[in-house]
Amino acid sequence: MKRRKWLWIFVAVVLIITLALIVIGSLFDKEENEKQNGWSSDFDVSKQGTIAYVNYVKGKPEIHLYNPEQSLKMKALELKHDQFILDPSFSNDGSALFYIAANKDSDEELASTVHQYNLETKEDKELFSVQSAITDIECSPKGKSLFYLQAGVFKNYSPIASKRPHDFDLHEYRLADKKQIKHTSLKKYSMDSLKVAQDGKSVFVQMPDDENVKTAEDSFESSQKIFQFPLDQPANFKVVSNPERKNDIYDFTVVPNKKEFIFQSVSNPESGDTFQYELYKYNAETKEEKQLTNLKEYTERPVIGPGNKIYFMVDKSFGQKSSDYHLYQMNVDGTEVTEIPLPDDK
Repeated sequence: MKRRKWLWIFVAVVLIITLALIVIGSLFDKEENEKQNGWSSDFDVSKQGTIAYVNYVKGKPEIHLYNPEQSLKMKALELKHDQFILDPSFSNDGSALFYIAANKDSDEELASTVHQYNLETKEDKELFSVQSAITDIECSPKGKSLFYLQAGVFKNYSPIASKRPHDFDLHEYRLADKKQIKHTSLKKYSMDSLKVAQDGKSVFVQMPDDENVKTAEDSFESSQKIFQFPLDQPANFKVVSNPERKNDIYDFTVVPNKKEFIFQSVSNPESGDTFQYELYKYNAETKEEKQLTNLKEYTERPVIGPGNKIYFMVDKSFGQKSSDYHLYQMNVDGTEVTEIPLPDDK
């Protein structure tokens, strides 16, 4: 009888400790999620000049809208502290804003949900969800479809590496009939910076130029380039950035009505110092390349706004524990670089 009594006491103690650890873990996860504060690098600019940017307040992601010409300054929406907001993207007419909501916890089952926010009615609705990672979205010029990049797996390929999305392909979501179309079956290790051509007949993405890679050593020789996918024959994709460029291309955008690309790349790859990321312009017709910025920081996410102005983010704390993002603007030739102070409208 005494043994049974001690057994029940032991079970009770174990249960209490287990419950305490669950509560502590839950509180710790909440505190970790609430540590993220400040602006992220995710933003977009509509053709009407409205800036949509993502701000985190005690871990909660918010989308803010700002247009000084229209006296617009507001918080459009917020999500829970255990979620991210990725890649806000305006429709061509500026009436809708699309964005991706994803969970922060990489140990949970991965899911991404694409939302549509109506700027006139302020309605925020879910369009579709997938049990995978969607990283980039872009609205078609006529507003009939959303194109997006979706990963096939979310894992670490090395014991020392963190989980990341891999096996990417190009997809489309038709807004009218809610149909999802998979355009490619490439399972690319990485695929980023999705842009839709102005005529709506092709899309551009940044991905590794690894067609001739046969061994692990070969992969170190391949570089990130800009590719064009014709939507009627996506298997016939081709490199449209400088094929001879050895240094990687990262974020990019396409200059309207021109065969020009504004892209991010490392400006000091051979220096041995902390990498500096600047913006460059490449003309696919003349084959000319020009460095546009010389800020010696981390310059990223070029976006074409009204009047062909280039908007971009600069992380002034690159390489440190937390980022410090600032929004800038310049002419398409790299002149008149100015910071755009974003309102702190909490």
